[in-house]
Amino acid sequence: MKFEKGLSTATLLSNEVKCKQVALLERYILLNNLKSVLESLRGQVAGKYKDEIEESVSMVDILAVQLSKTENELLQQKTEVTRIATSLKLASEDARRIVDEERTNARMEIENARAVVQRVQKVLKEKENSSQRIRKQLQPT
Repeated sequence: MKFEKGLSTATLLSNEVKCKQVALLERYILLNNLKSVLESLRGQVAGKYKDEIEESVSMVDILAVQLSKTENELLQQKTEVTRIATSLKLASEDARRIVDEERTNARMEIENARAVVQRVQKVLKEKENSSQRIRKQLQPT
């Protein structure tokens, strides 16, 4: 069904979002490690190198902010994918329920139609038998 296909797609998107979250977490850990290394180096160097270390720490801070923004966007995507998956799941369940109800109604209508046909056949047979009896009675012996 189309709903199940959509649900499958939503599940794939959800898995993709999870992979991106793991990658972001790994980047965040790497940035923290890099910042720690740079800050420990800051106290050990002087002059030109100290300025370069300061600039590197600033760049790591900027990357951390960008990473936070990306993380927020990813969280929004995850929320949206979850919402879509839930909607598709509910729609799929509703569609199944409606199909089952319609199938049940159709079966009942078929059974009712069969019963009507049987009654009509019975009445016709009774009329035929009655007509044959009347003909026999009317025929001269």
